[in-house]
Amino acid sequence: MVVLAASITTRSGKPMLSRQFREITKDRVLELLSNFQNLVTNLSSEHTFVEGDHVRYVYKPFDDYYIILITNRQSNIIEDLSTLNLLSQVVNNCLGSYDENEIYDNEFEILTAFDEVVIMGYKENLSSTQVTTYLSMESHEERIQEIIERNKEFEATEERKRRAKEIAKREQERRMGIPSADYTVAANKFLGSSDPNVTNAYNSYYSHASPAAQQSYLKSQRLAEQPVEDLSQDSQTRREGSGMKLGGRAKKPTTLPSVAPASSRQSTSRPSTKPESEEDKFSNNGILILIKEIVNAQITRDGAVSSSKLKGVLELRINDKSLGHARLTLDDNVNVKDRAMQFRTHPNIDKNEFLASKTIGLRSNDKSFPANDQTLGVLRWRRVGANDDKDLIPLEVSTWVSPSSDGEGLFEMTVEFEINPSYNKDLKEVVFTVPVLTENAYINPDNNDCNASLVGVDEEMGVMIKVDRVDPSSAAVFGLVIEAGYEDALFPLNVQFAHVEHKSASLTGVSVAGITDSQNGEDLPYDLITSLRSEEYVVV
Repeated sequence: MVVLAASITTRSGKPMLSRQFREITKDRVLELLSNFQNLVTNLSSEHTFVEGDHVRYVYKPFDDYYIILITNRQSNIIEDLSTLNLLSQVVNNCLGSYDENEIYDNEFEILTAFDEVVIMGYKENLSSTQVTTYLSMESHEERIQEIIERNKEFEATEERKRRAKEIAKREQERRMGIPSADYTVAANKFLGSSDPNVTNAYNSYYSHASPAAQQSYLKSQRLAEQPVEDLSQDSQTRREGSGMKLGGRAKKPTTLPSVAPASSRQSTSRPSTKPESEEDKFSNNGILILIKEIVNAQITRDGAVSSSKLKGVLELRINDKSLGHARLTLDDNVNVKDRAMQFRTHPNIDKNEFLASKTIGLRSNDKSFPANDQTLGVLRWRRVGANDDKDLIPLEVSTWVSPSSDGEGLFEMTVEFEINPSYNKDLKEVVFTVPVLTENAYINPDNNDCNASLVGVDEEMGVMIKVDRVDPSSAAVFGLVIEAGYEDALFPLNVQFAHVEHKSASLTGVSVAGITDSQNGEDLPYDLITSLRSEEYVVV
């Protein structure tokens, strides 16, 4: 069958709306609908279809309207009736009552439903329930973008308020005769000059000035003669004297220190000739195996897993040339032929032997691994989890948000989390970051069974809450009362954690069973360290 168009008209012949699935002009559709009205008027009894000179009209009356399917004359009438029946069902789902204004108000939804049923003139194998489901589906990317835009608007509003307060404070200090930091720097720059012409010019000008201006000038001279250390101490004293209340509430005083952004913390750290890396923390007794896995996940607020991905690498460190002919054998539980794991070996590794015997070794037995005590990645793997698949989720998280009774603009966020039973290992120093820049936040002491504590406010990330240890034996929960413009501003909630363990399998089960010498077959001693950390682990 080939559907040329689907239309809705009144019984008097007035076209309401029409959707063309083939290249037909508007004038041609209006002509066909006019011919249909003439053919239906001349019929003596009710029919379900009528044929013209070139097309066939399959129609169905409902109330004071017709829903019409225009097809070619060679089309299968049984399939046409099935398509017409499905179109009438989706129209009924879109309309609450058969009113002309309501049809016009819902014309976009009706035409979209027509596009779901018929594509390029051919009917899709769908039911009315499926069509309704497709029409009601939301775009997750669109929701994330809307949340990001709202967060940007909220941050811009907070920035404007902060700058307005700074301007008001500077204006007040100016009226009280207290020079601002910029003015002090400028005064020090000019008055500290050794050029006598500059000093004479200032003295000549202020000698004829008003008494208030002369007093301000003398005060600035005293500030210029004061040492820089004293100036910094005076400014610090003024800041401490004014005080800064970081709870915004008299009942729950809190002290939230400001945490510098990640880029600032990195730039202010002391430079080193060798950058500190994770493997530098562990001593190498000869052969050191590092199994590192990084997990990314996107979890909904009710705890369902939207997406999950894990990347892993097996790194080898050798510091003794006599151990360079090492050959690693993976654990028996590792299935190297599992396509879901997507194993990839280093180009110098014998891939055929790896697939046949789970062995990681060089292509030639005469060659050896470098013994320079530097890490060498010999195996990588990558796994992408399906929707609602929790195999790659070491920490399950769900949230509850409700307006707080402590004040307007405050929300109480309850965060529940527990170790995935398949992981069954504790996590230490788990950090939850709420993307809101506010100083009015505190942990609810009546809803905190994991000793959660506020770390501070990161200028880039937001409010940070740390849990020292998450025990795999039980679930944990904490409540955070925080000031926000709206509920969605609290998301996405970022979760950071890291776990390091000796002589243990990774989250995906990758481990080393033993290491032998490729030339004489002797067992070689080695140390094994596995690590797991989060990269982009968010609750949206």
